[in-house]
Parts: sequence; structure tokens; C-alpha cells
Amino acid sequence: MSAAEGRPSGESAGGHVDPRVRRTRRLLQQAFLELLQEKSFSDISIQDISQRATVNRTTFYAHFSDKYALADAVIRERFLEAVTSKLPAAPGWQLESLRLLINAVFEFLGGLHEYCSPAGGQFDPLMERAVQQELARILLQWLRQAPVSRSAHRWSSRPVPLETLAEVMSWAIFGCAAQWSKREEGKLTAGEMSELVLRILVEGTRRLVPGLEE
Repeated sequence: MSAAEGRPSGESAGGHVDPRVRRTRRLLQQAFLELLQEKSFSDISIQDISQRATVNRTTFYAHFSDKYALADAVIRERFLEAVTSKLPAAPGWQLESLRLLINAVFEFLGGLHEYCSPAGGQFDPLMERAVQQELARILLQWLRQAPVSRSAHRWSSRPVPLETLAEVMSWAIFGCAAQWSKREEGKLTAGEMSELVLRILVEGTRRLVPGLEE
């Protein structure tokens, strides 16, 4: 895929997005979110989205290949907005940044019902993939900036790749948060669950990648 093919419609080589393109994408995303409050993902059609956004189907396809691509973009953008609003200005591989990140994931998944009807078989995998991948990307970025621990070699002849560590951590955080969000009674608060997950991850990664000291 060329650089031009990989850019959204209306985006220049320098990354600038035409304001009209940005506005149309925002209209489509807002229309999709409104429809999610009214019906299940499987019942939403391209025609529904286009009509709600007051654009034609051709315009829709100029921005998204299908409703799955639109859903993916919406989930990723909403998740990153939620996480960014909770993190410090310069987050990284530090205890407080990790604590805030975990808590943001719990709060995001716990609040999904606020802008969508109960998830169905098609929407859940989309949400799972988008959130987990973005979470893994954030963690990997932090890990690459962290010092490497020599103690990792004391118990293993093969160091753990940072990509693997980020994947394991992202699934641990997402999995716990997803299960927690589905419970209706007798569950701990998002903050309490975040602290438990943080404790487990810190103990498991401390000798691999230092930087999470109290």
C-alpha cells in the first residue's frame, strides 16, 4: 500500500486533513453513535448512518470502507480520548502512569453503555480488538523508553521481547476490565479493581523492566 492509499480521504502527505473532510467524518461518527443508542450494531445499515449524517452513500464510502471500519475508528478515537484525558502530560513507564492507564480502561469499558445499546455478537469483537490493540501500542511505546533490566537474565536464558510483554499486559488489563464491566452486583469499584490489576502487573514485570518502584 502506498502512502497515499494509507491516508484518509482529504489528508495531505504532510498529515493535514481538510476541515470539510474532518467535519464529514465527525458527522458520520456521531450518527453511528446515536444509532447505537437506538438499535444493535447488526441492525445498523450504511443507509441508516448516511441518512442520519445527512450525506449520501457515496460520501460514506469515500471515508470508510464499511460500517466495521467506521466502528473501529469510533472505538479507537473514543478510547484514546478517554485515556489521554486521564494521563499526565508526559506519561511513561512509571507507576502512576500505569495506574492511571489501567483505571482509564476500567472506566471506559464501564461507561460503554452510556452511548451504545447492549453489545451484540458483532460489536464485541470489534471493541475488543480496537481497545486491546491501542492499549498494547501505548504500553509498547512506554516500554521502549524504559531501562532494560539485567535481572531478567537471572531466571531465563531468553529475554522477553517488549512486544510480547506489551501484548500480555494489554490482554490482562483489558480482560479483567471487560469481565468487571459485565458484572451487575457485588463488584468492586473501578479504582479498587485497577489497584488489584496494578499490583499483579507490577510484581510480574518489575524484574523484567525497572521503573515501577513505589
